[in-house]
Amino acid sequence: MFNFLIWHMAKNEKKIPLGFKNDIFAVLSAFKKQDQRKLRKLNDKFIEDAVIDFRKSIYEMAVISYVLGKIASKPRFSSKRYGKKFREITGALSRAAKSVSKNDERVILEHLKEVEKSVSSLEKKDERYLTGLISKGRLKVAAIMYAQGVSLGVASSVTGIDKQEIMDYAGKTMMFDRVKEEKSIRERMKKARKLIGG
Repeated sequence: MFNFLIWHMAKNEKKIPLGFKNDIFAVLSAFKKQDQRKLRKLNDKFIEDAVIDFRKSIYEMAVISYVLGKIASKPRFSSKRYGKKFREITGALSRAAKSVSKNDERVILEHLKEVEKSVSSLEKKDERYLTGLISKGRLKVAAIMYAQGVSLGVASSVTGIDKQEIMDYAGKTMMFDRVKEEKSIRERMKKARKLIGG
């Protein structure tokens, strides 16, 4: 059964997960409402999905949902002063969600890169709080994936974060202690079956 599952996942490797479009739209909706709690829940979901079925677009959405949650936690960013930047972010997110239908990871990643550029330009507007938020998000997501059972080598290679940085961050933040639920192999298999529609 396990070998069949691996074969089935490899066969469908290029397929974008069915609920991914809805998840991006959920991030878009939560960000528009400045719903930090919802963004945190979506971040947890993207990380869980990335641990089980890693693909770059899921990892990028884990980072983006983390970053947008941080932005939403500061009421000052909902002022008119940041309106143009917010529209850039929401526009790029909307285009990313719509592009999922094309089932082309490269196109989705281009739109997600637009979101990151918009966040970076927002950082320039308010460096007191936002400087390096994308980098911090990448490191945090990589460390959580590592704490949830992804090998250090895989976490490093798929996220582009240095192994030592991941270990240092996970240790410094006591990440392993904070990952509440250890997922059993049975739970991971159940989730994997759901992802491939079986």
